[in-house]
Amino acid sequence: MVVKAQLPSLGNDVQMVSIDIVANESPTVIKRYADQNGFNWRFALASHPMLNDLAIAFGTRFLDTTSVPMFVVDHQGRTHLAAWGRKDPEALSRLVETYRAG
Repeated sequence: MVVKAQLPSLGNDVQMVSIDIVANESPTVIKRYADQNGFNWRFALASHPMLNDLAIAFGTRFLDTTSVPMFVVDHQGRTHLAAWGRKDPEALSRLVETYRAG
């Protein structure tokens, strides 16, 4: 819920996209989850090729939801893996500011 609370304060240049990495979930389940929690950003369901690409790019730990995986894409299109685990508001703000500058 930290992202939900912190997202408005991060600025208009920050876009949030959640990628569901649970292979057996459906778009209907994801939409219901987002609606029930008031998440107003985009959600995507990772395909098997995308899951493979994520594992290659970030390691298989990225596919473990208990790791609370997150990455940032900067203005140049480069990806940066965030620290594993839940993020507090200050850590999320620092993460964005680190890569906002480029």
